[in-house]
Amino acid sequence: MLENFEVQDKDKLLTPGLLVFPDRVQHNIDAMIELAGGTNRLMPHVKTHKMSSVIKLQMAAGIRQFKCATLAETKLLIKCKVNRILLAHQPTKEKLIPFLNWQIKYPEIGFATLVDNLDSLKLFSDLAKEKGVKIKLWIDLNNGMNRTGIVPEKAMELHRAIEQESQVEFQGLHVYDGHIRPLDLQERISKCDAAFDSVSVLINQIESSGGSIPEIITGGSPSFYPHALRKNSLLSPGTTLLWDLGYKKIWKESPFLNAAVLITRLISKPNANTLCFDLGHKAVASEMPLPRVEILGLENAIHKGQSEEHLMLTYEHENDFKVGDLFYAIPYHICPTVAKYNRAYAIEKGIHTGFWDIEARDYQIDLEG
Repeated sequence: MLENFEVQDKDKLLTPGLLVFPDRVQHNIDAMIELAGGTNRLMPHVKTHKMSSVIKLQMAAGIRQFKCATLAETKLLIKCKVNRILLAHQPTKEKLIPFLNWQIKYPEIGFATLVDNLDSLKLFSDLAKEKGVKIKLWIDLNNGMNRTGIVPEKAMELHRAIEQESQVEFQGLHVYDGHIRPLDLQERISKCDAAFDSVSVLINQIESSGGSIPEIITGGSPSFYPHALRKNSLLSPGTTLLWDLGYKKIWKESPFLNAAVLITRLISKPNANTLCFDLGHKAVASEMPLPRVEILGLENAIHKGQSEEHLMLTYEHENDFKVGDLFYAIPYHICPTVAKYNRAYAIEKGIHTGFWDIEARDYQIDLEG
């Protein structure tokens, strides 16, 4: 695998660093479209990469609608002139105000967000009325993730309330089931379908009462394939753009390639079997137990510890590693890893050709423009 990522002019690269491979990103975009059966079913999430360079590649392939999780990501999508934006993170008041301001300023873009409770619905409606606009809302459903959303069994009341609000346009149902992660594909499909049963019941209730559901958006990356088998639903994978080791282990049959890797250098050999790299907490997602990366060529090493700037490994095999040697590492979780960097080295055919800025990594942003 190492030969897929080696850079010829590696002495010019600063570590720790993030590499992206445009040809591999393009491969992943093509694979997403093929699995979805076309671009119209795709509303990819931008939270993984946060880069206009990736968004523009998707738009060139015909994808024009996107999900995001932050105002910085929303602003990035506005800058890229996409057709539709779903802020898939129920906003509080201070976030909704600039969101509505952008909706007014950029009427050519379709803006929407999520709601999962009556209090937020009233806030959204009141602010929309104050600004003289209608707000487009998706009902965020909790079908087992237990992170956000209203359980389908209680969502009918929320739907009725939305239908009664003159300032609200109901967009449909939003279902994220990132908790479904069996390694066996058929088991994952079965669990995904079982978790969707309560959503199907809600759909029947709404339609039986004379209502309609404009659209349904389902899944993320782990359940991308199971929901691709479902008819008439939008799909919103995100990690599929760059891929990582965590999802690669969950979905072994996937067509996706690792399109982003970390570079790190050996900075110390405190004793014969201990290797220390400049790949600490500040350089890679660290919410999971060790190991948090797989260093290519050191797959059998034991990851012993990590601090702010250091990663310590025990490696029992004979080697001639020297301080300063460059290594490549695949993170288990790419999304929060990307957010640690301001920009990534773009690598094409083994050559560093420029940088891809990670424009939407900040939370405190200029709300103008």
